[in-house]
Amino acid sequence: MKKIYLALVLACSSVVVRAQSQTINGDLSIGIEGTALTGPGNRVYFNGASFNGDELSIYRFNRGADISDLRVNIGDNYGNGDDRFIVGSHNWQDGQYYVHMVVGADGKVGIGTETFGAERLAVNGNIRAKEIKVEATGWPDFVFRKDYKISSLSDLDRYIKANKHLPGIPSAQEVAKNGIELGEMNKLLLQKIEELTLHLIEKDKTIEGILKRMDEMEQKLKK
Repeated sequence: MKKIYLALVLACSSVVVRAQSQTINGDLSIGIEGTALTGPGNRVYFNGASFNGDELSIYRFNRGADISDLRVNIGDNYGNGDDRFIVGSHNWQDGQYYVHMVVGADGKVGIGTETFGAERLAVNGNIRAKEIKVEATGWPDFVFRKDYKISSLSDLDRYIKANKHLPGIPSAQEVAKNGIELGEMNKLLLQKIEELTLHLIEKDKTIEGILKRMDEMEQKLKK
């Protein structure tokens, strides 16, 4: 009779099994194969010491046939709140937990830092990549338009002497305080290169004119 009762209890889906530390020498499966093509599977929940209002869980989500996600849920305050997903490691020497990466409930990601600004990604350290693509608008082709007014070299000389940097380019103090935006800085630098190119073209025309006149004067003297 006891065996029958135990079998009935284990067959109920609402059974709550409480146990201490367990060692599983083999695979552990959560849930069983279902008929639904899409949607979430069973979840692994992580309860807190005193409050479980913010759901922390891991589960599989099928987006289609043979298309699946492994989803980690961090709380229930999407877009705001202080819930976070953290990857880190303990130090056996001092017993402290050190954070390597943080994903906030607002979707911002921090690597090597827990401090976020307005940006979606904050990195405290160097970044190595084969290529970085920056989407930009307002590329400075306007410099080559006929109505573009380029500063004279004499005006540029006065500005540099007074400000110690090129016009339109942030100063060293501004960069130290605010950093730089790669897309915007590339646009500014290209604009200065294009302006310099126009100055060089103009100077080349001037030099060619001078050389031509000198050659004409030389031909006259020979006569």
